[in-house]
Amino acid sequence: MLDPRVTLAIVLALGFSLALLVWALYTRGGRITRPETLRFRCPFKDRDVTAEFREDAWDGTLLDVRSCDAFAPPTAVACDKGCLRLPALRRAAA
Repeated sequence: MLDPRVTLAIVLALGFSLALLVWALYTRGGRITRPETLRFRCPFKDRDVTAEFREDAWDGTLLDVRSCDAFAPPTAVACDKGCLRLPALRRAAA
């Protein structure tokens, strides 16, 4: 049987190693994104739009606009993407 202090040191070392591994993967291993489609009232075009965003899978932050039906074709987003800087997107009326 190991001394309780040795056992505690081993558990703490393993916990620290796991935390270090998670931190390294999060900071060095590129962002994991997922598509998110939202329908909202665009304050810049003053119309209801449906847009597809790239969203950070870790915290839900919107990173980029992939397409928006305010443009033709929708993938040719030709604005400064101000909707990414809004604190919250106001949903369009259904």
